[in-house]
Amino acid sequence: MLLKSQICNNVLMHSKDWHDGRLAKITSSEFHFLTGEKGLGSAGMNYIYRKVGEELTGIPCRNEISTLATEHGLEYEPENLREFGKKMGIDFLVTQRLILDPNGRVGSTPDAIWVLKESVDENSYNVATVEAKCPSSYDAFIRLWNCVTPADVKAESRPYFFQVLHQMKVCGALTGYLSVYNPFFKAGKLKVIEFKMIDLVPEFKMMEQRTQEAIQIFTAQRDKMIAS
Repeated sequence: MLLKSQICNNVLMHSKDWHDGRLAKITSSEFHFLTGEKGLGSAGMNYIYRKVGEELTGIPCRNEISTLATEHGLEYEPENLREFGKKMGIDFLVTQRLILDPNGRVGSTPDAIWVLKESVDENSYNVATVEAKCPSSYDAFIRLWNCVTPADVKAESRPYFFQVLHQMKVCGALTGYLSVYNPFFKAGKLKVIEFKMIDLVPEFKMMEQRTQEAIQIFTAQRDKMIAS
């Protein structure tokens, strides 16, 4: 279940408030840095240190870089979500809301949230998450299009695999979707891969363990530098 209090309704993606809200947070698009096969490793530690740096400076460690590929993705993402909605029979998707973990150290911005129904206490939603990808290169699109299962996505792109899982985790969703779209293909321009938590329990357990480990290291490093 997604608590209504977790949703930052007035924070638009790529706005200053959105960037500020994600500062020093573990985010879905970067969670793959914490998923090394043998532990956090150097990639995970470097990611944690970047988050500490953001906390202590108030400055993002990396600026967004606009490329033809990213511009293509941003341009066709709304169309992707409309086609996803048609395929799934959905009239309305909540798009681009910053979701913050109740503890404040983790954030996520699914491209869309499919609200299935409100919970019985009226303080939360039962949701599914949607991540929309619009590869501009034909080979990258076809490679993702050929994916049928989450395991296929993991083999093709670990960052995308863990991005979807992390969005589900933060939103308390039992189901997530990866929607892959290229508007120029006259056939097969949309492919949807469904992720179900029940099939991915070991991955979710690992993600929770790595999250807690990362937060502990983050806190210890930050506090040590503040006390110096």
